[in-house]
Amino acid sequence: MPRKWSKEIVVRHILERHRGGKKLSSDYMQKNSLPLYMAAVWYWSGWRQAIEGAGLNYDDVRIKTPKRKVVWNEKIIVQTILSLHKQGEPLNSNHAQTKHPLLYRAAYVYFEGWAQAVTTAGLDYGSVRKKKPMRAWSKKAIVAEILRRSAEELSIRGGNVVFQDRGLYQAAKRHFGYGGWAKARMLAGFPPVDPLPWEVWSKETVVKEILRLHKNGVELNAGALGETYGYIRSAGEKYFGSWGTAIEAAGLDYLKICKNKPKGWWTKPRLIQAIQSLDKQGIRLSSKAIQKSHGDIFATAIRKEKFGSWSQAVEAAGIDYRKHCQIWSTKAWLRRMSNRDYKKILRAD
Repeated sequence: MPRKWSKEIVVRHILERHRGGKKLSSDYMQKNSLPLYMAAVWYWSGWRQAIEGAGLNYDDVRIKTPKRKVVWNEKIIVQTILSLHKQGEPLNSNHAQTKHPLLYRAAYVYFEGWAQAVTTAGLDYGSVRKKKPMRAWSKKAIVAEILRRSAEELSIRGGNVVFQDRGLYQAAKRHFGYGGWAKARMLAGFPPVDPLPWEVWSKETVVKEILRLHKNGVELNAGALGETYGYIRSAGEKYFGSWGTAIEAAGLDYLKICKNKPKGWWTKPRLIQAIQSLDKQGIRLSSKAIQKSHGDIFATAIRKEKFGSWSQAVEAAGIDYRKHCQIWSTKAWLRRMSNRDYKKILRAD
């Protein structure tokens, strides 16, 4: 993380936002105040811990959406429409379908259509279905809107703006041409792009974070990281070339962590190492047992380009395969008998 952050500074920023009546929910902070959120995760191991470290009740800052089942009828539908109208919400069909799908469907059940429901509520559907006038954009207006978003701590990252205010983003492209949003940001006094999350990393901090997550019981295989911990995987791949190399640089066994091995992972030396490791753990290395417990190792080892058979793979690892088999057929016993053993039997006869 940037040097300006510390536990105390994170707490101070949280308390300032709290005193100012600003939102502190995890989802809101990730979208609108990512540097503070990342600093909290880094220094406090999580946003909840940072909130509680600031002496606040985490449940009080979460966005709570009470779920209750609405029993619709004509009266409730009309009251809901009037309430939305009073709050200034658009009542056109598209908005209703997107934001209030249950209400919209109920209107079709009781009024045979959304227009009839709005009309029954005493409103002129012809006026509510009209689209709002388009904003008049100019270079000056675009810059002013960027400054407003920044002042209100709304994201000005292009990837976020394109979803939150597509009209603004498209206007920047029209008025500034290629790379319009970056040019508009620069004109507003901001760098063309925000630094990506992993640009604050180094090899040392990547290793430190991997070990911290491992200590906290986080699954570190690539599939389990998902979006929540995707930042560390991106940083690991950037600085070490691959996630597996980053894991091993942290002193962890990637073989144990990676559940689904990438293509080409199982080389002969790695197979031998894995077989020897299983033997040290006291795991029975019979063909039947390994197929059930470590099918990926078995399937790779018996390939023609590897060892050709499981017994050959075990023997290549310096392990006596016969010790791991409970019942031997006569054919298998003779096939694995050494010349010395065979001569002993002949002498005995």
